[in-house]
Amino acid sequence: MAAWYLVPKFLETPAYKVVEKDRNIEVRYYESMLLQSVKVSGNQYKSLRQGFRPLVNYIGAKGREGEKISMTAPVMQSLGDKNNEWIVSFSMPSKYSKKTLPEPNNKQVYSEKLKPIMAAVIRFSGKTDRSGSLIKEKEKNLLNWLKNRDFKIISKPKYLFYNDPSTPGFLRRNEVMVIISD
Repeated sequence: MAAWYLVPKFLETPAYKVVEKDRNIEVRYYESMLLQSVKVSGNQYKSLRQGFRPLVNYIGAKGREGEKISMTAPVMQSLGDKNNEWIVSFSMPSKYSKKTLPEPNNKQVYSEKLKPIMAAVIRFSGKTDRSGSLIKEKEKNLLNWLKNRDFKIISKPKYLFYNDPSTPGFLRRNEVMVIISD
């Protein structure tokens, strides 16, 4: 039980500062992030699993030159531009830049650097399932909270998962995030 709780606490996460807090919702300012991402097709649940594997192979130096890259948290997922397209991403440890990141051997894996952003985030625990009902409920709560504020939503929702699939639901940290502007 302690391992499920403690392991994610030792993983590097993207740096941010809390600007505003209202129970389980925070407005955060994030520093820039370097991501390794893949685009996959399917439903939310299936595509998360499908996108995870090439990213794990990338950081594990499977079939590419260079050292292994430390695992980070969270695993991020967002809708792509096409129907049923999803983007699954790992943030890279802060010691890397786009120039120092090892070249992937899988053409599906690509790098992107996000500029500093302001984001609204709702944090929750629980196990996400194939129906996606828990994520959709939290997304709706976050969007409703934002309706009553003077923020403009400038991104599709992003789903953030901090724990491995074997972690019991009550110990999991999940978040729904949208990028916002004043």
